[in-house]
Amino acid sequence: KTYTKPKKMKHKKKKVKLAVLQFYKVDESGKVQRLRKECPNAECGAGTFMANHFDRHYCGKCGLT
Repeated sequence: KTYTKPKKMKHKKKKVKLAVLQFYKVDESGKVQRLRKECPNAECGAGTFMANHFDRHYCGKCGLT
């Protein structure tokens, strides 16, 4: 028997161009401000931002809330 369609369609990740711009804000004087909280865990290190949810912050790397 020949199947014409796959059993399930896999989710394709959508590429967002310049996605890093949502983590920083630059004012008129050129000063850069971080918009997200950085993860305080030692294994994540600096530059790992936590996700903003309505009731918590979540790190996708280590799972810290």
